[in-house]
Amino acid sequence: MDTGLTTRPTGSVAQASYVRPEAAPVREAVATQLAAAQSVTAAADTAASRNNTAHAKFAPSQSRDVILDAQSREVIFRVVDVRSGRVVRQVPDEAIMRLRAYNRALASGKSPLEAESNTDSTA
Repeated sequence: MDTGLTTRPTGSVAQASYVRPEAAPVREAVATQLAAAQSVTAAADTAASRNNTAHAKFAPSQSRDVILDAQSREVIFRVVDVRSGRVVRQVPDEAIMRLRAYNRALASGKSPLEAESNTDSTA
């Protein structure tokens, strides 16, 4: 029984080739040869330059610290601004650390008020 979905070879094989047509000439073409005063060339004695924005993210004005929190036993990564002493970025976030401390306190059987008072002392 034939479903008609099979491909059958044909008796002859024709090879197709593509010939690219020639470009039509431009009516008012401009000469491409310029005088030396009108052309632009690269300077030979220039210093190499880089645009490395990934390296500029951690400029010397910031320090990176890795801290092991004794109470939660978590590793904390912080980027601190050296001039102001403010934490620019922290992983895990302070709110996440408070939530984890709150959940640990509730799991150990403390009341929600006691658990909330213990979360302020982390980080």
